[in-house]
Parts: sequence; structure tokens; C-alpha cells
Amino acid sequence: MPAQPSLTSLFISHLRPAEREPAELPALEALLAEVLASARAAWPGLPLPEATFLRYLAERLPEEASLLDALRRLHAADLYLACACTQGLTAAQAALDTRFLPKVDAAVARVEGSGDGAAEVRQRLRERLFTSEEGRPPHIADYQGTGPLAAWLRAAAVRTALNLQRSRRRRARAEEEVLAEGTVPGGDLELDYLRRQHQGDFRAALAEALAALPTRERTVLRLHFVEGLSLERIGAMYQTHKSTVSRWLARARTDVLAEVRRRLAERLQLSSGELQSLLRTVRSQLDASLSKLLPPSE
Repeated sequence: MPAQPSLTSLFISHLRPAEREPAELPALEALLAEVLASARAAWPGLPLPEATFLRYLAERLPEEASLLDALRRLHAADLYLACACTQGLTAAQAALDTRFLPKVDAAVARVEGSGDGAAEVRQRLRERLFTSEEGRPPHIADYQGTGPLAAWLRAAAVRTALNLQRSRRRRARAEEEVLAEGTVPGGDLELDYLRRQHQGDFRAALAEALAALPTRERTVLRLHFVEGLSLERIGAMYQTHKSTVSRWLARARTDVLAEVRRRLAERLQLSSGELQSLLRTVRSQLDASLSKLLPPSE
């Protein structure tokens, strides 16, 4: 029966040649045995082969320290769990989910607040941590073990929350374009003159039209166009579906435009064609103007 390979041989075969320091090799076997024993003691229910973990360990060894010092500084138990997660062990992923992810809530709350936003961040983080994309290992494999896994996860959760907010803002802008009813052709000098000539009248009429809206419609406009919340997020706040929120927004815009038209017609001595041209400008500028005229909170 062939002899079992030593821990040292399993480990150093995955090191870069410059890291295989002969002077340290005699002490390496005992240290690897200690590291492996402590990691398994921390996670007794995760049956990870020695060779798999030692290779994972070697591939993440910091370059700046000596071999033995680098091993001693690594958070080996956390790396062991991360390695088990990359191997697809359901028990490892469940352990990380229950033991570590609740610890990110406080950090996420500073970005997202509590409730649905924080829950969405945790779900997105789970997907990134455990799912391979385009041949890449799951994101948990990026953890190098130089600091506590809990701290690394908090930072990853905050990045996920910030990315999610940017994604919501992009989606909100796309939804605004869908809601927009028309655009102003570039290069229309007459229309540009009308817009500049009556800009103050337009802003006054729009401010009055917004003030005349019911509170809910005005609030929904502010949440969507000023604060950048998605239809789903607003729907969750009002405990209704996003399609209902979309109808509220469309109706509010229609009511605002109708009121602006009425007030401009009363104030300005314009021909029917000029008024129609100016209203096309109003439609194209409405969403951008909302962010200036609606207060951030009411």
C-alpha cells in the first residue's frame, strides 16, 4: 500500500517556486497539521478533503510574509468554510448564510435602511457568493483569508447595496423614458425661442399644477422622479403592485400636463399652434423639472 502523501507535499506543490523556502520546510508539516485541525474543529460537519483545502490555502497565501508567518496570520477556519462553499457543499453555504449573513444587516441598513431593501441586498449577495458566472468561480472564492470573513462580507454587502442603488436609478431613468409622451426635435429654433421666452411661465404653471395634485400622486411623483425609487419599491411602500404604481404615475403626469396647459392658455397670448409646440416642450422637460420643483421630502 503506497504511503500517504505528507501535508507539506500536498501544500508546497501549489506554491510558487520562490515561496518554497527549504529552511522552513521542516516546521511546515506540524503547522499545516495544526491549521487543518483547527479549521476542522471549527467546522466539524464539513467533510473537506485535505488536498482540496491545502491547495486552496496555498493559492491564497500572501506574498509579502515568510511562509510560516503567512500561514499563522491567515484566518484558516474562515478560509475552510469559504473553500467548502466553493466546492458547492450545501451545508457550508447554509452555515455561512445563518452564521455570517445576519451580521451584515447593520452595515446594509446604513445604505438601504431596513426592510425590503436590506432583504433584497442579502439575496443578491447570496447569489453572488454562491453562483458561478461565465466560468468564473463564485464570488466567495475572492475571500483571501487575510482578515475576518465577517468583515469581508460586510464590505461585499455594502458594495452590493451601492450597486443595487445605481441599478435602480438606471432603471428609474429607463422607466421615465417609457412614461415620456414625446420629445422635442433638435434644431427647432422657433420652438427653442418659445421655450426660453416662456420658461418662467412654464415653471410657475407646473409648480401650481403640482400643488393641486392629491397628496398621494404628488408623493409618488417625488419618490420616483426625485428620489429615484423603482416602481417595485414604491409598490412595496403602498402595499400594491408596480403596475398600479405605473398607472398612478401616468395619471399624475396626465393631470399635471392638462393643468399646465390650462394655466398657460390663460396666461399667454399664443396661437393654437404655438401653444401646442410649447406643450411638446413641456412634455419633454416635465420629468427633469419635477426633480427641481418637488421637495426631497414632504
